[in-house]
Amino acid sequence: MKHLNRANWLEPDLHEGAEPLDAESWRDTYLAIRLDPRVPEEIAAMFEAARACMIYGSFYTPLVTLGVEHCYRLLEAAARARCSQLGLPVVIRDRQGKERPLSFQHNLRQLIGRDAIPETDVKLWMQAGELRDWAALPEHHDSVGPDHAVTALTRAAGMLGRLFTSTPAAETKA
Repeated sequence: MKHLNRANWLEPDLHEGAEPLDAESWRDTYLAIRLDPRVPEEIAAMFEAARACMIYGSFYTPLVTLGVEHCYRLLEAAARARCSQLGLPVVIRDRQGKERPLSFQHNLRQLIGRDAIPETDVKLWMQAGELRDWAALPEHHDSVGPDHAVTALTRAAGMLGRLFTSTPAAETKA
């Protein structure tokens, strides 16, 4: 990781293990990853923030890791949003009457139970929480590179598209 100063803040950061790419190729790699237009606007905005971190990571490597972490956070937000769309609970009241959000895993179980997550994606969704926690640990930051970032963003785009375009079993019976 470079130490930023007035002279180098706009210079590319060298990424270990990766072939150096010019700024335009780096940018275009991430911009080529498309999101289904049916993904809700607030989730699409989170996706764009993750992508932007990855793109600007060409100038400062830690932003790539931040973008990957954000990919996993946006999947959690997407699961909550899809539960809300389907009329599934996303909060629970505690003993004092204060609303508390249900966990990512709880929301996933609800979506899986309603067949709102395609069978081919269930394992990926279940791993997303674990990967979010893994990527957040400082000792793993050096392991998150451009290849991991491209994979995370590509996978997130596909999972989001399928989540918001799938028709849960309960809706097809109605």
